[in-house]
Amino acid sequence: MKLTSISFNFIFNYRLWLLVLIAIPTLGQQSAQFSLFPLNQLYYNPAAAGLGNVTQVHLTHRAQYAGYQGTVETDGAPTTQLLSASLPFKNLGIGLIALNDRTGALSMQDIQLSGAYRLNIADGNTLAFGVRAGILRKALDYNKLRPNDDDDPLLQTGIASEMHPNVSVGVHYNSEAFYAGLSVMNLLKSKYQFNSPTGINTTQSTYHFQAGLNIDAGYLLQIRPIINLQTNLTEFSYEGGAMATYASRYWAGVTYRKQDALIAMGGIGITADQSLRLSGAVDLVRFGTTAKEPISYEILLAYVIPAPKFGKKTIIRTPRFRFDQ
Repeated sequence: MKLTSISFNFIFNYRLWLLVLIAIPTLGQQSAQFSLFPLNQLYYNPAAAGLGNVTQVHLTHRAQYAGYQGTVETDGAPTTQLLSASLPFKNLGIGLIALNDRTGALSMQDIQLSGAYRLNIADGNTLAFGVRAGILRKALDYNKLRPNDDDDPLLQTGIASEMHPNVSVGVHYNSEAFYAGLSVMNLLKSKYQFNSPTGINTTQSTYHFQAGLNIDAGYLLQIRPIINLQTNLTEFSYEGGAMATYASRYWAGVTYRKQDALIAMGGIGITADQSLRLSGAVDLVRFGTTAKEPISYEILLAYVIPAPKFGKKTIIRTPRFRFDQ
């Protein structure tokens, strides 16, 4: 189920729309959903900035319930685009997320900067604490709503948009064998009215826990059980499964999302040094199929480069001059 506060059926009474915005406490309200969550932990947890001590840039596109056709509008199904970037700097990590999410008449843009501080524990294990802050914009296109009563006094036209600050915090533990992260998103619980005196849409705080275990299963083969738990302290959702990686270049996996879908995913390192990676996921929707199409898909393109080096200059050697600088 898409973690959002609105329905796919936009042909309803305008007052009912306002009631939905006010009353429905769905889990992870206004949070985007990603099947490839283990590959891009920064979106869920600001403490993942600088993770792995490498610089990373991720581009993600998700089409949920692809092919959904509304009664009047043809673009009601959710679509999401995410740009995320992470840069390590000594014991610090700097991150950026830029999210665009749209479901029918409701759209959301979220831009935030993350900062994380990593404590080095024995044997290269790290414990990181992170915070991020930015602006969350939401917009409601009243022109896409179809009221039963055209003379409804609450009816508006055009696009109503608002921007409010947004803050998230998190903690993340990482080692060669295991990782786990806990975060809280949308701490400020900002309220959006969309130019309506009676309709208030509150952004809920959501708690996320993610974990993975790396198991060496044979020559060049690694198995990773993964899990993603989410709650707003009223409702609870989860997804989990396992990934298998061969030669650190090819991978495939299967997960299950509560009351929604079975998910098949995989990826490959495109370049020889695996700095450019392509991954994808297909959701086979089999549960709670009302107002859903049977397929969702997701594509992620990642570019990973070693962390920049600071401090002493690199030794330069030439045939003519051979000395240390």
